[in-house]
Amino acid sequence: MDISRRGQLVMAVVQHTVNCNYDRAVQVLGEIAATSTRRQMYGACCALAEAGRQILVRLYGHASPEGLWALAAPDPDDDCAQHPAHLFSLRFIAAFANRDMPTCEALYLAAANASGEDYFHSLTALIGDVGHLARVALEELAADSEQPAPHPR
Repeated sequence: MDISRRGQLVMAVVQHTVNCNYDRAVQVLGEIAATSTRRQMYGACCALAEAGRQILVRLYGHASPEGLWALAAPDPDDDCAQHPAHLFSLRFIAAFANRDMPTCEALYLAAANASGEDYFHSLTALIGDVGHLARVALEELAADSEQPAPHPR
């Protein structure tokens, strides 16, 4: 699979996730994984994280030069939020948004060297979190469009 096709499929994964079509998103992710090397899968994860970074910028603007992005699970008492795969996802997106590529590589290698099931959970958590960010952004855009235009002065 060439890089442009892989990129198209990564964006399809994001679109299916935003539309809450998780089964299809996982199928497309499986297609990417079946035809990709470990390095290419790392690239796919970076593409997902880049989508997350762009969404964060859309929602909150660019981080200040002194600032860093940080993501936290909404409910620390939620067992799912504390699951290692979910923690991988939040840390990977934040590291990527902060352009901390050594941390991204270390996180990915840890996930890839885990059991197949844990690796799969890490990838699905990543697509789930990016999809969640995208849905939040879409909700905010919709809410903003319902606001009356400001009065010109």
